[in-house]
Order: sequence, then C-alpha cells, then structure tokens
Amino acid sequence: MGEIYTFIDLETTGLDHENDQIIEVAAIRTDLEREYGRLHTFVQLACGDLSPEIVKLTGITDADLGPGGIDSVDIHLIIRNFIANSTVVAHFAPFDFAFLNEFGTRPLHFVCTRALAKLVAPTESASLKNVCARHGIELNGHHRAMNDVLATIEVFRKLKPIADYRGIDYRNVVVNAPDRPLKYVPCGAKIVEVAA
Repeated sequence: MGEIYTFIDLETTGLDHENDQIIEVAAIRTDLEREYGRLHTFVQLACGDLSPEIVKLTGITDADLGPGGIDSVDIHLIIRNFIANSTVVAHFAPFDFAFLNEFGTRPLHFVCTRALAKLVAPTESASLKNVCARHGIELNGHHRAMNDVLATIEVFRKLKPIADYRGIDYRNVVVNAPDRPLKYVPCGAKIVEVAA
C-alpha cells in the first residue's frame, strides 16, 4: 500500500471561518490506486437560514440540512477520525482548514492543490475550475463537495508527477497571492509569496 491521502472539500455558509459554518462535507481516502472509503454528508445549521447567494452557488437548500444533516460538533469528530494517519489534500487548504480548526482539527501533513497548481504554473489561474479546464479534467456541479473532491483527485494526479519531476516542494505549502490573500495559515504551513 502506498501513501494514504484523504481528499476533502467543505461547502460553507460564507467565507468567514469565525462566523460562518460548514454545510456539506465530502472526503475520499485513497492511495491513488484504490479507494479506502468515502464520507459525504450535510451538516445541520446551528441557526438561521442559508442566504440566497449560497443556495444559488451550491444548490444546497435549508431542507437538505434538516433531518439528514449531522450536528456541527459531531461532524468534526467524524472528520478527525476519517483523516487520521493520512496526508490531507484540499484545493484551497487554508480555507477548508480554517473551518476545521474551529473545532481543533488540524491536519499535520497536507497538500494544497491550489498551491501546487500555482507552483507548477505560476502565471496561470489556480482556481479549481481553471486548472481543470487546462488539464481536461471534468468538473460538473462545481461548489458541491463530492464533485470538487473528485476533481481535486484528478488535479493531484496530473500535477504531482510534474512537481516531483521538477523538484518542487509542495507538501505543507500554501501560497499567498494578491488575488487570494491568506486569511488563515494552517498549522506547520510554509508560505510562498506569489504574484497574481
């Protein structure tokens, strides 16, 4: 068995990890040859309703988060167990990890595929949508957690060999760029400053 990766994506009520909350979680454990498990669930809202902007962006409704959603405290325990003993991969790790950190979940070994994309192609857009388009990766239903996880796996498959061949250090690396300045730095992260 090779290195185990857990690819994860969160959909949230907004961009502020201190005031917004997780509404959908998806994750896949894999060694890139075999899948070892999937996690996919909605998360109940602690209070209030989803904004029209989030409903339009994600397609997730208040009804989705009702009886079928897991309590926000419980989901962090589930995530922590699911990612244990793996390298956690997320497309914009600082965003996802900021929300996980609110409940004390701090992945120690990670790859941010947004940083990886920027390190491999510094002058190109590192958004998931644009990276997928450049590399012929299917991305249907963007901003739904499982769809984004599946696309992130393919992005990692494409870019990891390029970075490894070039000797690019991308593990535990995040990029700070004018178009997406860092609002949270994951535990143990190395920050690389890049131009837009």
